[in-house]
Amino acid sequence: MGTVAATYALMPEDTDFDFQALIAKLPTLVPANVKVAKAEIKPLAFGLKKLEAAFVMEDAPGLVDQLEEALRGVPGIQNVETEQVSLL
Repeated sequence: MGTVAATYALMPEDTDFDFQALIAKLPTLVPANVKVAKAEIKPLAFGLKKLEAAFVMEDAPGLVDQLEEALRGVPGIQNVETEQVSLL
């Protein structure tokens, strides 16, 4: 088994979203076998921002799907887009 790196863009429901609080809680929101490698707030458009988060995990069956489900379940997040998934 290899190691997988996955990057996602998380878009909030509104402009007042507390990204710093999400970054602090992110390690507790994802499955236990997933490590947060990077979380960075980036401008999107017209004053909107997104959180770009990178995760590292084992190449285990269903683990990427579990991660995506966990990210979609974060309160205040409207949309989760997969930016990249690759083997390391």
